[in-house]
Amino acid sequence: MRRVSATRSAEVQAMLALLLELDNGTGGDFDGFSKFGIQYSGQMKGRINSYRAQKIAKYLGKNISKGHLVDLFAKKKKNLEGNQANEKMSVDEFIEMNGRGLSLYWQYSKGFYINKALRELDKGELNNNNN
Repeated sequence: MRRVSATRSAEVQAMLALLLELDNGTGGDFDGFSKFGIQYSGQMKGRINSYRAQKIAKYLGKNISKGHLVDLFAKKKKNLEGNQANEKMSVDEFIEMNGRGLSLYWQYSKGFYINKALRELDKGELNNNNN
């Protein structure tokens, strides 16, 4: 049961990391979004809110509680309100253009986070068995 819990937690962490990378406009981990075919990621810089985050997560097959997302994105968005340019693409357009790349990035990132969580869990169990 601990492995299942660790896996679910790692998936949430991976999704939140992906959404934060989009919002920060930093280009993603693992050699960048462009390596996975994600174009125009800068269009989402500073624009991810709980609604857009849920749309992206849902597209990728992951449900993230709104509480996680509101805590993560709402605080810094207050300063950005009214600063949005009209030429920015919608989240639906972004998903349509980058769906395959988002999916590839999500699968790679999710695997990385799950593998890391399970290694830490195994390491902790090994240490507990040695005591």
